[in-house]
Amino acid sequence: MKAIHRRSSGARARPRAGERAQLRIDALAAGGAGIGRLAGEVVFVPATAPGDLVEVELDRSARPARGRLVRVVEPSADRVAPPCRFADACGGCDWMHVRVEAQQAAHEQIVRQAIARATSLAEADLPPIRVHPAPLPLGYRSRARLFARAERGEVRVGYRAPRTHAVVSVDRCLVLGDAIAPLAGELPGLLRGAVGEGELLLSHGAAGRPVVEILWRGQLPPSVWQLLDERTARGAWAGARVTLDGARQAASFGDPRPTILGADGSPLLLPPGGFGQPSEEGAAVLARRAAELAHLDSTRPPHLVELFAGSGTLSVLLARGGPRPAAAAEAAAPGASGLASFTAVELSPEAVACLRQNLAARGLTGKVIEADADQYPIPARTDVVVLDPPRAGAPGAARAIAASGARVVVYVSCDPATLARDLGDILRGGFEMTDIEAVELFPQTSHIESIVRLSRARRSAR
Repeated sequence: MKAIHRRSSGARARPRAGERAQLRIDALAAGGAGIGRLAGEVVFVPATAPGDLVEVELDRSARPARGRLVRVVEPSADRVAPPCRFADACGGCDWMHVRVEAQQAAHEQIVRQAIARATSLAEADLPPIRVHPAPLPLGYRSRARLFARAERGEVRVGYRAPRTHAVVSVDRCLVLGDAIAPLAGELPGLLRGAVGEGELLLSHGAAGRPVVEILWRGQLPPSVWQLLDERTARGAWAGARVTLDGARQAASFGDPRPTILGADGSPLLLPPGGFGQPSEEGAAVLARRAAELAHLDSTRPPHLVELFAGSGTLSVLLARGGPRPAAAAEAAAPGASGLASFTAVELSPEAVACLRQNLAARGLTGKVIEADADQYPIPARTDVVVLDPPRAGAPGAARAIAASGARVVVYVSCDPATLARDLGDILRGGFEMTDIEAVELFPQTSHIESIVRLSRARRSAR
């Protein structure tokens, strides 16, 4: 029988590789695992909650060391029974076993620690982090990415198992909204007879009906094309698009463009397969806060540049100079945009086309530039920069902002580590952080969306 090693404050022999040990989980890490310590050594243990006493099988070949959860010896008050029957096997919701309030506290701490480490600032010196809870902890997703794999004529559809490429079949996903939730159970039958594997992107389309994007590596039988045509023709789906690996162009059915409700209450068009936040409600909170934080008290209307504008999720509010804080909004003239100029920069041609259409549909004006936002030179007259880069961050844009004459920067990020790295570069340009906010766009998961506002320390905009 393998020895069980308990945590103690005294020095002791370290367990050998493959042996089991007991340790207490102190916190949650950015990747989703719990953090414990064994004789001073950090051990990451997935599927744990803060306060859990757990038995693990140690693996020191990884750095930091990892522990495979064997059993929960003493569950913490922050551990809950996942409502989803697939939670243990599926890698989609890595924190569904954690109380929602504890998820929010962990997200706040992850953001704070990442920024403090990268900027060499003490955590106590950072602005307090404002957390925006999710309106719905379940059923919140209006967009999702599923995976599919064909085996002997049958197709499994679901999510990747934790830390593997195996597909876990999921016929009912509790975080999907009502419009797209039934698709998880329908798609295996629709794809029956396929050969290969692929990804399935689900979203809202015209009139709130589903849109399905199929990216397939292999072969699809004629029945798939017939069923897609039938579903869109009778209006069950707004549209569908299929891209086969190696094909010159995609095959479209109906209108495959996703459409979400913009933060201003009007429809927002996205390109097929284009980026969009997972929740319409969460995206609206994010856009409103970004626009409010971008507001600049000034004797003259500011010039605003938006980098990584996408299809205009933030642009539809930024281009009109609002929404602004209540006092400023009351003082503004009716219909006034509050901006001297608005420039949006985006690399994707499809997203640029949607961005222009979304602005025009609202009667908004601005300059839309198709270019790499990470290499875009910030115009000399720019007062405010708003950026929402991909997970890799924006190191080039951060350096350009630091060297610019911008007075206010609003950085929206889905990755605390790259956000913190870029903030370090921006702060060297004479900025200081005035606001840090976290928006719960991904309940039940370790992912978090953050917003940071910076202003020139020597020319404060407040």
